[in-house]
Amino acid sequence: MARATTAQRARIRPLEPYEEPSAIQFPWSTTKVRRVGVVLAGSALPALTGCAATAPWLQGFCLAWLIAVACLLHAVGRRASSAAIVLSVDRRGIFDRRLLSRPIGWQEIEGICPVNTKRSYVVDIELRWPEVTLRDTRWAVRVGAHCQEGYGVPAVSISMLLLEGRVGDLLAAIAQYRPDLLHAANHGEQVRAAFEATL
Repeated sequence: MARATTAQRARIRPLEPYEEPSAIQFPWSTTKVRRVGVVLAGSALPALTGCAATAPWLQGFCLAWLIAVACLLHAVGRRASSAAIVLSVDRRGIFDRRLLSRPIGWQEIEGICPVNTKRSYVVDIELRWPEVTLRDTRWAVRVGAHCQEGYGVPAVSISMLLLEGRVGDLLAAIAQYRPDLLHAANHGEQVRAAFEATL
């Protein structure tokens, strides 16, 4: 199975007519997660200096700040040490383990919104039946169904920020299975450039 990495991006190539495509997988990027950890640790420095203050309310605030940073660092550390596959694209659909416990089937996807592959870290997905697809998810994900139906905002957003690979890699993986779902703006040079860069 192809696996996207920052050092060596996912190997995506045109399929021969007789070939069955394999899943393209995106695990946590240890480099990106470590950078987030360093930034979080740096954000604790003002709280450490604030603990030396004489005002009890300020000491309490700084202690709460340090506890919050410690909890976030613990969560970041778990992700940095995990080799789990977070996002995969295969013949069944798009499976983001952060959102759903099952893949979003290709038949459930209305379309992929236009993406600027040079600047964006998120791919937005419009669903055909958002309430049905997101029915068994936690409430923070289920809100997307109401946003799409009420305001026309895409129901699902897949972030590539802390994953290995980039948005162009995800679009190229989607194009390998269902190029008809991509927006016309992403059919052109952006996806082709990302596709050729992975060969």
